Amino acid sequence: MIPALVGKALLLGLSTGLFCAGFCVPLVGPLLLADDNRSVKRSALRVLLFLVGRLVAYLLFGLVFGTLGGILSRVWGIKAVLLPMLYAVLGALMIVYAVVQSFPHIGFCRTIAQPVRSGWYIALVGFLAGINLCPPFLLAVTTVMDIGGALRGMLFFLVFFVATSVYLLPLFFAGLVSRFSSVRFAGRVTAVLAGLYFLYLAAGTAFVHAR
Repeated sequence: MIPALVGKALLLGLSTGLFCAGFCVPLVGPLLLADDNRSVKRSALRVLLFLVGRLVAYLLFGLVFGTLGGILSRVWGIKAVLLPMLYAVLGALMIVYAVVQSFPHIGFCRTIAQPVRSGWYIALVGFLAGINLCPPFLLAVTTVMDIGGALRGMLFFLVFFVATSVYLLPLFFAGLVSRFSSVRFAGRVTAVLAGLYFLYLAAGTAFVHAR
């Protein structure tokens, strides 16, 4: 039972990992490239914090949906409410980060600079990215609910997390290029654009579900 569960989680994670990377890289990539600290060690640490936040979200969902068993219909109710809120919060976090990094001497930015630059901030982004109800995630949720069991659900999501995270490994080297001021500027611009895009997704998703 356990080997089959692990194999299924690995296969799903590796086959859909590029989709997950397509969602996560526009979030964590600009946050790494926009950072004033050019240390490769710090960049790698922040990637780890992002992944830890994502892992916590995965384990939480594995626990919850593994316990729920076969009540699949609840996923769609959660999706209609949670997804617009998730996109809106992610968009706001991206824009706030870019503004604080670009204008550190403004009163508001100076006030919130410490928490925004902390590891907790990027871990929060990772956690929110981890609960994105994208097709691979919903496939994992469906599988976990079919398998049943809190521990089996957590194990499935742990293996799924490891498999999808393989595609994010190049981010550990972001510190090598963030040493250039032009790259940091591009990272901040990209963070704002990504933030606006997620706010657009929030509005669009809310509109679709409201119809």
